[in-house]
Amino acid sequence: MALMNWTRRVQAPAPSEQQLLQLFNSLSDVVLAIDEHQHIVTVNNAWKGITGVEAGDAIAHPFSEFLHPEDIGNWKRLLDKVSVGKTELIWLRMLNQQGEIHWCEMRVQPINNDRKYPVSATLCDITPQVRSDQVRDANHRSLQSLVDRIPAMLYRARNNVSWTMEYVSSGCELVTGYSAESLLNQSQISLGSIIHADDAPQVWDDVQTALGLLQPFDLHYRITRADGTEMRVRDRGQGLYSESGLVMGVEGIILQAAEE
Repeated sequence: MALMNWTRRVQAPAPSEQQLLQLFNSLSDVVLAIDEHQHIVTVNNAWKGITGVEAGDAIAHPFSEFLHPEDIGNWKRLLDKVSVGKTELIWLRMLNQQGEIHWCEMRVQPINNDRKYPVSATLCDITPQVRSDQVRDANHRSLQSLVDRIPAMLYRARNNVSWTMEYVSSGCELVTGYSAESLLNQSQISLGSIIHADDAPQVWDDVQTALGLLQPFDLHYRITRADGTEMRVRDRGQGLYSESGLVMGVEGIILQAAEE
């Protein structure tokens, strides 16, 4: 029976030109061909969804005519890289008739095996994905800006006597006099080394007790700032634990303690 079905498939009539055109225009992604002058030779109906221009009206026009001006250079550099047997990928901004931007992922390759042009290409509209990434990045920048403006030292540290810093906010300079960069991973100095020698053992013991009880800690101790002056600080933090309960580190906030 399987052999009979295979035979029927082999003997099926080739699709007509009309059927192939219907298939071509049914695709949701843009499919087009571009000649050696970088003009559009053919393109399917999905073109209108991105540019607002009918596919037929785009024929013989330079592809770059529909690109964001800042991306034309990248487009030309991509064409320089295209070669037989190789597919190139690029993200470009397309402009529609209203000047709105559509971010597109474009794949370009030669149609023939023995010459570079014409090239075929597909355009996939990735605008929703890019906008989502842009919103996420903007939110991240806003949050980082907010954190950096707080006049305190937010930190995440390893649980060792040096309190090796894995993250320090920019506000640490207001508290310690040291930049965030100088404290990260003990590149220049560690938090443990600026805690007053008389307070350091108690700080260690109190944090270890809190970690053992899975409770936050709230400590007061003295530090020696970069200029040699002494400052009393308040350190409120908690442990970071693995799923098995192993202490992975501590995180918290250090700020100047109120006058007693």
